[in-house]
Amino acid sequence: MLEFILNQAMYVEKIQHTDPDISVYVVDNFLANPEVLVEYAREKAYFGNVGDDGTAYPGIRDRLPSSYDEAMGKVIELVYGFQNPVVHRSMISLTTLQPTQLSAAQRMPHVDAFSDDQYAAVHYLCGEPHGGTAIYRYRPRSLVKIRRDDRGVMDEMIESVRGHPAEHSGYLSGDTSLFKQELVVKARLNRLVLYPSNLLHCAMLSSPDSLDSDTSKGRLSVASFFRLEQKSQRLLSA
Repeated sequence: MLEFILNQAMYVEKIQHTDPDISVYVVDNFLANPEVLVEYAREKAYFGNVGDDGTAYPGIRDRLPSSYDEAMGKVIELVYGFQNPVVHRSMISLTTLQPTQLSAAQRMPHVDAFSDDQYAAVHYLCGEPHGGTAIYRYRPRSLVKIRRDDRGVMDEMIESVRGHPAEHSGYLSGDTSLFKQELVVKARLNRLVLYPSNLLHCAMLSSPDSLDSDTSKGRLSVASFFRLEQKSQRLLSA
């Protein structure tokens, strides 16, 4: 069984922003042994076809062993102060789709869920040349979060992107007439970024190598999805 060890020297930071809806944490030096995860990706992971994971992720993925979920649970407790967070799944991921292959939904920011108790995390196993994670605001409605009552806004966004093909011809990388980039967290080896799942976000790609399916060259990361139940006992004061 693979063992993932938390780094006792990890550094946790909450990114400050004037909009209280934009809540992002960064954990640097997350694991003491990230090389075990990189080796797993190279030697054991089964990367199927794009879409096999049932999401719109523009690349290939494989589910990680439960021992990684357990490590995620421990760091989530440290960051958010909630006991027993529910980690749904963690997927080792490689971005592979070319810009011309993207659907309209993949050429704009997205959310992973609509509920306020759902969260996501990206663990980077690659460096700064591969970009990072960006948080966006949908300008027409000034929204950075898409909650249950706003579900229809996602369809509106897709139609708006289709109506602005010159600005949205590939991966989103900056401001457009529809989307304002509010925050960027740069990729860094062994950096973990955590945020609410209903926060509009997307990957920032800044290198041609970011679309390489070779684990030693490409944009290797882990995407995790978890829930913080509001009724859970807090470990730390707010």
